[in-house]
Amino acid sequence: MILKKGKSPRYVRDEGITSYLLASPRTCGAEHLTLTLVEIAPGGEQRIHRHDPEQIYFVFEGGGLMTVGDNEERVTAGDCIFIPAGVRHGLKNGGQAVLKYVSAT
Repeated sequence: MILKKGKSPRYVRDEGITSYLLASPRTCGAEHLTLTLVEIAPGGEQRIHRHDPEQIYFVFEGGGLMTVGDNEERVTAGDCIFIPAGVRHGLKNGGQAVLKYVSAT
């Protein structure tokens, strides 16, 4: 099955985030996987939050400040971030370009 960004459910949030739900139980019948493409505008942020499933982010464009638990670190294209289940995390784009990453849970 081929899943297209242009045909995926799109969510726009006030924090400067646009996300595209690519693969999920809703879009393709996946039972144990969700893959989301996320774009954070300059100055935008994914607020600190937590949830039960573990998660992976892969940054492929731009960069920002990533928080995982008590750690904060700059991330850029090519970085992979592992977020354990239940650990607080968030991402801020303080740069001039759109930050793009994929999230897998």
